[in-house]
Amino acid sequence: MANLSGYNFAYLDEQTKRMIRRAILKAVAIPGYQVPFGGREMPMPYGWGTGGIQLTASVIGESDVLKVIDQGA
Repeated sequence: MANLSGYNFAYLDEQTKRMIRRAILKAVAIPGYQVPFGGREMPMPYGWGTGGIQLTASVIGESDVLKVIDQGA
């Protein structure tokens, strides 16, 4: 992937990625704990499950491939 200056990978800044990773760790480490999560704004249409995409984008790296399948309405 080309190094683009001023571009945050997966549209998420480092602080947001850190917040998401901490929420994931708390959800895994504490049995039965439900993590309250309010997703940040992302440049994609509603109905795409942006919360799940944000969680995925926070843990994948630049060499990984994220495949999004649009099931239609």
